[in-house]
Amino acid sequence: MLRNDVLYEFPPGCDGALILERLAQVLDPELDESILQLGFIRSLHLHDGHATVALQLPTSWCAANFAYLMAEEIRRALLTVEQIQQVTVRLGDHFAAEAIETAVNAGRPFDEAFPGEGCESLDALRATFLRKGFTSRQARVLQELRTTGLSPGEICGLRVGDVSMHGATCLARTAVGEMVTVGSATTMERYLERRRELGLDCTPTAPLVIDLRGQPLSGDRLEAYYRAARTVRVSLEANGSFCRAVLAVRQDVPQDVHTVDERRA
Repeated sequence: MLRNDVLYEFPPGCDGALILERLAQVLDPELDESILQLGFIRSLHLHDGHATVALQLPTSWCAANFAYLMAEEIRRALLTVEQIQQVTVRLGDHFAAEAIETAVNAGRPFDEAFPGEGCESLDALRATFLRKGFTSRQARVLQELRTTGLSPGEICGLRVGDVSMHGATCLARTAVGEMVTVGSATTMERYLERRRELGLDCTPTAPLVIDLRGQPLSGDRLEAYYRAARTVRVSLEANGSFCRAVLAVRQDVPQDVHTVDERRA
């Protein structure tokens, strides 16, 4: 079965939609985008409970820690599916493919695949990208809130419990009790999801707009804060566009032709 230029093979009776849903939740750690949407997955085959995934990154020189993080998350995500008991991730012609595949497919940590690189540094890297993703997602939320005409003070006065999802739309209850459309439900849900991942307060009474320390913002700080957050978002989006372009070229040329990705090398 070919879908979105990706070859999938599932046995009869298998919930292929669930498998793809789990796979779509795996993100490029730096870009905060689904590797499925980015086009990094080339094929997925499931046979007798064994899933084999072909992962192709933008270049063969993408940094080993980036590649390891994505391969490991693929394995973890697919093992949550009841029909899957074993996962094999293939990295093709990536320069560290053998070391990464051997470690990830056996469930071994990064420091065993690359002794001396430091497991703690990989954990720190993951945390850094979670925070960057939070800032980027929050910038989208703030952009949509600003377009509604709410003042900085009104935006900063919103609580988590003031927003609700209605289909594809996010609504917010203002201080005077009026319900207004404030953007996309997906945008708000992704922002709140990352807040939970970072252990930030998501209870109904918590301020909707907070910094990475969990502290609320005042209206007079909001504009400067938004400009800084928008810079992070634009940077991630530019890197994502770059990766798509490089990957598209790579998939159209012979596999022995490589382009060095200076961003990740």
